[in-house]
Amino acid sequence: MTSVTKGETSFSCNTVSKARIRKRPGYHKNAELKCKSVELMVCANFKNMIVEKLCQHLIAAGMMLVLIGLTCPLAAQATVGWEVGDMVLDFGLDLESGEQEVLVDAHEVGNSFFVEFTWKLNSQDCLLEVQESRELDATVATTLVKDDGLFGGVISHAVFQRVDAVMVTAAEGKYCDIDPSEDEFLVVARKARAPVSVEEGLVSAPIGALVILFRATTFFLPAEVMIKTGEKIVWIYADGAQEPHSVTSGSCRVNDCSGGGQQFNSGLTVNKPGQRFEHVFDNSGIFPYHCDLHLGSMQGTVIVQDPR
Repeated sequence: MTSVTKGETSFSCNTVSKARIRKRPGYHKNAELKCKSVELMVCANFKNMIVEKLCQHLIAAGMMLVLIGLTCPLAAQATVGWEVGDMVLDFGLDLESGEQEVLVDAHEVGNSFFVEFTWKLNSQDCLLEVQESRELDATVATTLVKDDGLFGGVISHAVFQRVDAVMVTAAEGKYCDIDPSEDEFLVVARKARAPVSVEEGLVSAPIGALVILFRATTFFLPAEVMIKTGEKIVWIYADGAQEPHSVTSGSCRVNDCSGGGQQFNSGLTVNKPGQRFEHVFDNSGIFPYHCDLHLGSMQGTVIVQDPR
C-alpha cells in the first residue's frame, strides 16, 4: 500500500482498489505521488519497474532464468509512455445525485490540454463534461461531451482541442457508476489516437465490429465477432491495468502460438488509453487471434462471410 496525504485529502492505492479524488473549489493537487481513479497506479508501476530492471540485469549478464510470477522477454515492456492525465476508468466511479468528480484538470497537467474520449457509460445517469476557458470574456464554460459518431454509436467518441478540466457528474435523481458487468468504461487520452496500422484502404473500409481490450481480466470483448468481407475490425485499448497488448493472428495450443501473425499483427503497440489497431478483412474465413503477452486469457475469433 502506498499512501500520500495532502491537507485533508489522502491518496492511497494497491493492486486491487483505487482512491477516488473529488476536487472541491480552490483545491489543487500538488502531492508528489498521486494515486487517483486514473489507472496510472503507483503500485502497478513499481512492480513493472522492478521486473524491467531485473530482466535488464539478467539479460546483460547473459543469464536465462525462470522467475516465479515474473516473465522477462516481453512483459518488461509493460508500461509505455502514458501522459499525465491519461486514464482508463473501468470500475470504482460512484457518484450520488448531483455529485461531481474532477478527473483531470489544467493544474495537474500544467496548462490547458487536448483530450480524446472513448467511452461506454449510461448517459442518462452519468454526464461527461469538460470546462473550457473563453478568452474573449475571461469566463469558463461547462460543455456536455457528446458522441461524434466515429464508431457508429456502438461506443462513444469525442475530441476537444483545448480544455481546462474533465469531469463526470451524476444526473439529478440518478446514481452514476461504472458497471464492469455491462462492459462500461471511460478512456481519457491526452494525445490523438490514430490507428496504429497503415494498411491501404483502412480509412474508407466500413467498421464491421469493435473489440475492446478490457481490464486486468485481459479479455477481448467480445471474444467472437462476425463481419462481411471488405469490412474492418477496430480493436480499442481500454485496459485499466495499464498492461500492453498485441492483436496477433493465429490460434494457440495451450501456450504455443508459433506461426502467428501471418494475416495481421499489431505488435506491442496497443498499450495506451484509446489506442486503436484496425485490420480490413478482404477474404472470407475464420480467423483466430491472440495477445502475445496473455496467451491463456486473450484469444478471439473473427468470422468473415461474403455478402449475400
